[in-house]
Amino acid sequence: MIVFLLCLVSADMVEFYTDPVVYKTTIKLEDTVAQTSITKDFFYVEFNCEIPYQELHYQSAENIIFSNAIIPFKIVDQNGLDSLIDTLYRQFTIPSFSYAAKQQVSFLVQFGTYLSEGKFDYQIEILSGDKKGTNEAVLDIRQGDYTMSDILLSSEISLDTLDDYLRKGNLKVVPRPSHSFDQRFKNLCFYYELYDLPSDSDSLYALYEVIDGDGRTVRRVSRSMEKVFQAQSVNCGINIQSFQSGEYKLLVTISDDSSNVLAKKETAFTIAKAQRRAVSYEGMPYYREIEYFLSPKQYKEFLNLPEEGKKPFLDRFWRTYDYFTVAARFDYVNDHYKFGDTPGYKTDRGRIYVKYGEPDEIEKPLPLQHREQRPYEHWQYPNGEQFIFVDIRGVNDYILVWTNCLEERSQPTLYKYLPDEKLNLVQ
Repeated sequence: MIVFLLCLVSADMVEFYTDPVVYKTTIKLEDTVAQTSITKDFFYVEFNCEIPYQELHYQSAENIIFSNAIIPFKIVDQNGLDSLIDTLYRQFTIPSFSYAAKQQVSFLVQFGTYLSEGKFDYQIEILSGDKKGTNEAVLDIRQGDYTMSDILLSSEISLDTLDDYLRKGNLKVVPRPSHSFDQRFKNLCFYYELYDLPSDSDSLYALYEVIDGDGRTVRRVSRSMEKVFQAQSVNCGINIQSFQSGEYKLLVTISDDSSNVLAKKETAFTIAKAQRRAVSYEGMPYYREIEYFLSPKQYKEFLNLPEEGKKPFLDRFWRTYDYFTVAARFDYVNDHYKFGDTPGYKTDRGRIYVKYGEPDEIEKPLPLQHREQRPYEHWQYPNGEQFIFVDIRGVNDYILVWTNCLEERSQPTLYKYLPDEKLNLVQ
């Protein structure tokens, strides 16, 4: 049973990436009545969609955070001969929003269909809660362009031991539809297939060239391959760690052992030198919880801003503070300092932890001392700031009684609850 909705997203648009990859296949068609058969080429179009986690609408039930997505798609022959309309249903889960943000989580959806030669309009939608996104374009499939398949850029190619749905033969090939690679990726991986290879050639030669935005070849790798079948698949990886940020093009040229060019294809990709920090106005937990880092006047001004004014304010704020560090503090205090229906970050200990981070030292009384005095915690920070919290009612509700931090307030009326050995601090 769903216990609550996480209304984290105010925008209606889902932004996602789509990368259609076309492969050629030969099918034998038999007429059992006339007892004749013909061989005909068809094309399998594989649609790979990548959805950044923060683009979706989430729900929570039984400690599971999930998003239900409806994916209608339509493929229409421009000649009006045929069309395909269908709908996919997917559910995506994340362990926590902080984890998803830190790991730059994206979800993959892969599906495909067989088409003949021609021009096709396609449209793919993502529906999640009240959010919607659409990608559409034209596929122009020409027989003469497919002595080689399109190039599938991948974040990972490995032996498939789990019969994964991202399978190519005995390989697991994880698509990268965004064609964007940051510092998390050591290699640019890619997969392609070759067709109608000449029977009089025993070897093939592949030339891989990476060309930058100025047209300069920045990496050239050549490989020889044994020709085993008239159609065969190839996968490869090129180290990209030394590449600078920018736009690039991968050019693949296949030649026979007489240097005749058999096939040539290219695809564009992007290198981001630094990993993009996925901090956004939509979908980020604690993104608006900035009260502890502002003066009361500044926070009041923030609250009075119209919605379109809050976004640039928060964007500026999180350029100053490390979102992932702050979000981890919120997660910690919500796990450790919750009191009844009060979330951890609303308690005194939680507020101080979120604002100043983990203390250098936490002093607590020995268990036997609880009989003679109220439980307390004395937090000390490397910069000399100190905080003493006391569980006055003995119900695990620790209240900030004393501090020497100028930004926080002590409560002199509660000093009588301080342990005797700490009274010297308040004098």
